[in-house]
Amino acid sequence: MEKIFIINGQEVKVQDFSHKGDSVSFILNGKKHFYMLISKDQEFLILDNGGRFRAAVSSPNRDGDSMIFSNGREALGSAQGKKIKKSGAVSGGLKSPMPGKIFKILKDVGSQVKKGEPILILEAMKMEHSIRSDKDGIVKKINFKVGELVQGGVTLAEVQE
Repeated sequence: MEKIFIINGQEVKVQDFSHKGDSVSFILNGKKHFYMLISKDQEFLILDNGGRFRAAVSSPNRDGDSMIFSNGREALGSAQGKKIKKSGAVSGGLKSPMPGKIFKILKDVGSQVKKGEPILILEAMKMEHSIRSDKDGIVKKINFKVGELVQGGVTLAEVQE
């Protein structure tokens, strides 16, 4: 069975997708992948794919998007056929992907930024997430202060071309 996922705004097609009990398998770019759930707690999943690793998946936000974290990487995933709004994408968006706390502000209002450059750091699920500029421009507004708690999906900063 072919399945389509949207990850960081890009369609990813997998073949032979199978989800049985606590295991998932699929073929991506000709390579077979198999993951088995070993354990889970409130925050992390322990998965095995020939080596064990931790992963965290957020609850879906109001748009149905979930954050996926593992080995220092993060991705925004969505259900099949659903396009992610560019402004909400973690790899360039200025919205909070999930509830968290403003950990650090890297750019001041009036600062010049390039597309993809980090503006602030959000701490969520015991991990730090870079909120990056979605375009070249000037930081017009930062809506929160260090230490403030934010909900998922709120605009954290604005960049003007």
